[in-house]
Amino acid sequence: MSIQLQIEETPGYLAARFTGVGTAEEAWRQFESIAKHCEHANKNKLLLDFTGFHTDASFVDRYFLGKEAQIFAHYNLKVASVGRPEQLDPKRFGEIVAQNRGVNLRAFINLADAEQWLLE
Repeated sequence: MSIQLQIEETPGYLAARFTGVGTAEEAWRQFESIAKHCEHANKNKLLLDFTGFHTDASFVDRYFLGKEAQIFAHYNLKVASVGRPEQLDPKRFGEIVAQNRGVNLRAFINLADAEQWLLE
């Protein structure tokens, strides 16, 4: 199985859902096309849903996920990332890397919390 990306437009934001098994690189390589999709859909809020995605993300992978998320700042997007509890680094390294690059991003383990923050 490989990584799959499903994009859904909702009234308040665009949702990009990753499913399958793959590498972190396969995910972040999709970030620019997701950002462009937001632009075409006239959405400035994005939900990245990794709950159905399975990978062994290393420390370096988390760095590159945060670094490559910088594309979302170029498109002026507010980004909520949601994953399973075991996917979230307790020190939030990838989130901090993205924020240090100007990305308005927060990571969550609960979809409702992610949506609430995104729609504030």
